Amino acid sequence: MKKITVVKFGGSLTKNQEAQKKFIKDLAKLSKKENIILIHGGGPEINTLLEKLNIESKFVNGLRYTDEKTLEVVEMALSGKVNKMLTAELIKCGVKAVGISAKDGSIALCQLIKGLGFVGKPVKINTKLLDVLMKNGFLPVLSSVGIDKTANTVNINADLLATAVAVAFKASKLIFLTDVAGVLDINKKTIKKIKIKNVDNLIKTNVITGGMIPKINSCKDAVQKGVKEVFIIDGASGIKKLNGTIIKK
Repeated sequence: MKKITVVKFGGSLTKNQEAQKKFIKDLAKLSKKENIILIHGGGPEINTLLEKLNIESKFVNGLRYTDEKTLEVVEMALSGKVNKMLTAELIKCGVKAVGISAKDGSIALCQLIKGLGFVGKPVKINTKLLDVLMKNGFLPVLSSVGIDKTANTVNINADLLATAVAVAFKASKLIFLTDVAGVLDINKKTIKKIKIKNVDNLIKTNVITGGMIPKINSCKDAVQKGVKEVFIIDGASGIKKLNGTIIKK
């Protein structure tokens, strides 16, 4: 089988139509050379739908608290809207895309994270369905909704899901699309390359802060578990040039 690249599409890009079109075109070209698994979140879409339904968003340490009502909305926004939109756009570009969630084929079996309601972290990735799709020339588009051990639906942080899938396939590349140009130093300049042994020090010295901390830890985890290269790139510039930061051993 061709090399596998796992791409995580950031929720903020769903609001930038121009960047989205560029990304889809680039991804369509890339999919001719290698196998792609596209994983997406959709925070802005979830927030919009919650507002429309007058359901208040709750966050615990920056992570969305997901009760039963919120979970319904999460699944509608991610699996129903964002997933089908990305799948349709890829099909328009000639890609054999298939939109599914990480529930399908029990792809992501999760353990609930205490204090966050129906939010889980992947503890097992079943690769069979994704394998079958890729071997038959399909590009899986995966929404970040999985199941727990009793097959209840759970919301998954898309970065965690992308990392778990990349590790399960020992992917050659894991690419995180964000709305910044990679990891920035204290002068707001992009750090082109980070070795995993230096990650802890960059966090300790406050070079890496806030929402970038869990992302960089996901990158470190992926490399330690066999993914060759991880990129954090500016989604608006597309995935052709990989403008941003590379994390490797």
